[in-house]
Amino acid sequence: MKDVSILIVHFNTPGLLRQTIKGIQNATHVSTCEILVVDNNPEIRVQEMLRAEFPEVRVIVSETNLGFGRGMNRALELARGRYFFVFNPDIATFDHQIDTLVRFMDAHADVGMVGPKLLNPDRSLQYSCYTFMDLWVIPFRRVPMLRSFSFAKRHVEAYLMTSHDHSKTCDVDYLLGAAMLVRREAYQEVGGFDPAFFVYFEDQDWCRRFWKANWRVVHHPEAWFVHYHRRETAEGGFIKQLRNPLTRIQIQSALYYHRKYKGQPNPRTCARLNISSDHRTQTSS
Repeated sequence: MKDVSILIVHFNTPGLLRQTIKGIQNATHVSTCEILVVDNNPEIRVQEMLRAEFPEVRVIVSETNLGFGRGMNRALELARGRYFFVFNPDIATFDHQIDTLVRFMDAHADVGMVGPKLLNPDRSLQYSCYTFMDLWVIPFRRVPMLRSFSFAKRHVEAYLMTSHDHSKTCDVDYLLGAAMLVRREAYQEVGGFDPAFFVYFEDQDWCRRFWKANWRVVHHPEAWFVHYHRRETAEGGFIKQLRNPLTRIQIQSALYYHRKYKGQPNPRTCARLNISSDHRTQTSS
């Protein structure tokens, strides 16, 4: 069994995908890894390129665009590692960063999911751990008239955890789905991504379900990667954002997420009461 299955859903960035795979292969790892790529866009196929340049990569061809969560579920079902690394096709990998995450998980049996620190290409911090979002965050971040108000800024800053020391390891509500190392046993208990989310909010939903099952979700900045992140729904002016089909999908996902969890307490708060007596902690160090 491999230590880590690195799982990538590809849609429209073949050049970045090529660089990401090269980076994984060129970086030094003690941990053994396999790479699975879901070829998820019938109009921009990468199957032939992968098989020609990276024959060791396992390719899963989808006849239709499944969306991120359902595409990732295909990879999760076939992964053979002790840990599953949900990974974006636009991330640069460096020596021993995967090892750092694996060592952390090996030492903390009650952690179901861990995420690294993500940096922008200029090496500035990219926010990648958050508090659970409420519906107000979207308009406060998108509508120019609203985001200028101090109460909106405070609301968004609380969501982004801007006052948190991002150099310290800590439990968090949820992690950005760009880089999540997941324990196989936790996945087997919790299940995969909710297929009702085509894209957006599936990472938040998944982390919420991990917490509900008393698996910790942790941000561990001793491991770090560079993420060439594009927030496509935030590009251009407000009218352009509204016309973007991805914005409509994001709103649909947000409404579904909030219907699903309306009135429920923060599961991380509830989990703290249960994890201390959970049998998993008996093997943690």
